[in-house]
Amino acid sequence: MSKDFERIIIPVDNSESSKKAVKKGALLAKLLGIDAKIITVNDTHQFISSVIIEEKMKKDAEAFLEEFKKIGKEFGINLETQLIIGKPAEEIVKFAKENDLIIIADQEKTVGLDKFMMGNVSRDVIKNAPCSVLVVKSKK
Repeated sequence: MSKDFERIIIPVDNSESSKKAVKKGALLAKLLGIDAKIITVNDTHQFISSVIIEEKMKKDAEAFLEEFKKIGKEFGINLETQLIIGKPAEEIVKFAKENDLIIIADQEKTVGLDKFMMGNVSRDVIKNAPCSVLVVKSKK
């Protein structure tokens, strides 16, 4: 019997919503006995010309990825992490394969431009992903 899902992809930013998605993804990966990978997409190179600022943002992303990786240990699984450069929705969709499951946080608590940007990311991932997408809702 083949597995419905071979891998879970958890796209994240440095938010509490993403932390909830990582917890759900880690639990589901453990229950299904499959691999899970946490990814974050850095698109700052499109907006920032300062190498120093871009390097700091990269280090910040690596730090929160390491924190999220610890969640896997709490569930007794290894969560791999990867930092990708590009436009978030496009890179998430390109990263996913047909037999993956994407677990993505909604961004209801963000405001202003961040809400607009993240809303577009999750909407575009749902619309264009080659696989199933599970949206983890924030509690209001």
